[in-house]
Amino acid sequence: MKLEMTWLGALAGLAVAFVSTACRESTPSATTRSPRAPQVVQLNQGWSDREARFYDHANEGTNLAPLDFLLNLPDPAKAGSKFVDKLSNDYGFIRSEKSPSNPHGLPVGFAIDERPASFGDRVYVGITCAACHTRQLTYSNADASGQATTYVLPVHGGPGLVDIQRFKNDLYDAIFALLKDDKLAGEFARGVLGRAASADDLVALRSEIREFTEPVAVTRSLLAQWKIPPADFGPGNLNALSQGNYNNVGLYAWLTKKGLATPSTDPPAQPRFEGSVNLPPMWFAHADTWAQWFAEIHDPGPRNWVQSVSTSEVRPPKMAAALKSAVIVASIHFDNIAEIQRSLELLRTPKWPEAVLGSLDRAKVEEGRALYEEHCARCHTRTVLPPNSLGIVFKDRPAFDVGTDPTAYQQFADAGAIRVAGLKRLSGSILAMRQAQLAAKLGQDVAVNYMKLYSRGRPNEFALATDEYKDVKDANWPKTGAAYWASPLEGIFASSPYFHNGSVRTLRDVLTPPAQRPKTFRTGSSEFDVDGVGLQSSGRFLYDTAEPGKGNGGHLFGTDLAQDKKAALIEYLKSL
Repeated sequence: MKLEMTWLGALAGLAVAFVSTACRESTPSATTRSPRAPQVVQLNQGWSDREARFYDHANEGTNLAPLDFLLNLPDPAKAGSKFVDKLSNDYGFIRSEKSPSNPHGLPVGFAIDERPASFGDRVYVGITCAACHTRQLTYSNADASGQATTYVLPVHGGPGLVDIQRFKNDLYDAIFALLKDDKLAGEFARGVLGRAASADDLVALRSEIREFTEPVAVTRSLLAQWKIPPADFGPGNLNALSQGNYNNVGLYAWLTKKGLATPSTDPPAQPRFEGSVNLPPMWFAHADTWAQWFAEIHDPGPRNWVQSVSTSEVRPPKMAAALKSAVIVASIHFDNIAEIQRSLELLRTPKWPEAVLGSLDRAKVEEGRALYEEHCARCHTRTVLPPNSLGIVFKDRPAFDVGTDPTAYQQFADAGAIRVAGLKRLSGSILAMRQAQLAAKLGQDVAVNYMKLYSRGRPNEFALATDEYKDVKDANWPKTGAAYWASPLEGIFASSPYFHNGSVRTLRDVLTPPAQRPKTFRTGSSEFDVDGVGLQSSGRFLYDTAEPGKGNGGHLFGTDLAQDKKAALIEYLKSL
């Protein structure tokens, strides 16, 4: 791991502490200046405070660990500290204030699940959509007197800047350390029990730890057996299709080992390492035909439910014993996911905050508009489809092979038939469970109609992206055999880094010939680069484009423009 310290100086203590209310307070004027506290500027994305709070902490059914275990877990890396206290500074989670939906003041994206307690388990904590699909940008500027002001720009539904894979690895490493380190175990037990622990207490707690973490141990063993290297993509990157596959295979192996699931008759799973994938923004998801970069279940219900299932490495053990193999999907919180989906339909793209980041040059914007039509619109314009059977209109987001890194696409596609079959089985079983629940509650006819409406008229089918220009004669740019969807460019300023794998830091670098793009840059900081339009190259993680899956080649469009033309095109992109 190429990690260094980040959140330097006063900004670490100032902006990070203040952002506990950043997304939740009424919007101050963008011109208000304060010499001491950061200024929060909302980007007017159409959400009420209630919708933002719900999205940030709604339980969708994922389980990481018992809540009191997380709250009292010592940090093995820092004596006398708790693991929970470094979630923001070390892993990039956004701080959040205490509230009825977040009684312990956990960061954005953490959610409490009380349902396991009904099976005799502890209350659990998990993560929700907002962990990976919310970001905040920070920007510091000095006035004429030299007084610096830091601005905090919450971006609801934006691609997160969390290092989710390193967080999970470190979390379970810290939990496993309790099995070996008596001092850490004693600190942990005192916090959980509220008193000094006896020898019998430690034995009982360690037994409980071994029981609930066994799926993690099984999955890690399988990854080692398959020779899959640990994911090391850094903040803002997570190949969710890959990591979810690993988790599900590991969970099923654990359930089978425990006698809670029937051994599968399918060929043994042989997952492989799959490349880096940048976390996408959510403000297009409800209206577009694609959500992932290169593959998707079309029905939004199963797509979101599979995400909920696949995010959890563990299942509460007593709940698993009661529900057996059904526990894999029974943890889904259908109602909350439906509410999250409805909220996302109201979310608007963020707009460039001129009062903070600088006024747009209107003449350049108009010049850039013509350049956009010539160099960008061909791929980045979505087609409005005819109304479907429910009268709902979607936008077709096409996919293209533009010569970018092929690793994520090709290694998924190589086993595509097996993965498609597995995803359809999983999504089909979830659909059947949900319809049965609704039928028991509302009656069969209402349940059927509800499911039709919830699907938004889209089938439970799986698709792998194909190159729209595969047979087009003038599409003669270099290709790599991998097709990724062309992301809509509204709000693009708030979505850095760019390309499907996050391998290009700024819009200026996107328009730079591949051979001249930076080969390395740092990630993990939320500080905005106004000149290049993207994130600053700062933070604890070194992104190296020479590593597998991280290549920054391809996408030659606009790279041969004169510098003044590039500046005009970027000015237009900022305005979208």
